[in-house]
Amino acid sequence: MNDRSLTAQLGNLPESVAALPDSDQQDLADALHAARRRQARALSKAGNEALRFIPALLRPAVRRAVGL
Repeated sequence: MNDRSLTAQLGNLPESVAALPDSDQQDLADALHAARRRQARALSKAGNEALRFIPALLRPAVRRAVGL
């Protein structure tokens, strides 16, 4: 996501959030972006750890099937 503004990430903002100063909105946007990156890393790690329970010869096929 190139545009990290809050509106770009969430779409229409509630009035209370839209009324915040631009610097506060950018702080929220940065925090949201960082949280989404952490979540993506955690999900990736969990997916890779789950693959340990798949026999080694099947792992490449399973990775392709689930998009890892």
